[in-house]
Amino acid sequence: MVNFVQAVREYWVHILCPMGFVIGCYLDRRNDEKLSTFRNKSMLFKRELKPGEEVTWR
Repeated sequence: MVNFVQAVREYWVHILCPMGFVIGCYLDRRNDEKLSTFRNKSMLFKRELKPGEEVTWR
């Protein structure tokens, strides 16, 4: 138990930085999904796509 606490105390940067990056990527993708769902439901941005045209937001 003492070794674990000492390891966390010494290497907390190596643990928290990657964890923060992963959580940030997850939240960013979730936010993009919410915004694209809104765009599909919004009357302001709703329009027919031309043949072969890709969606502007994925």
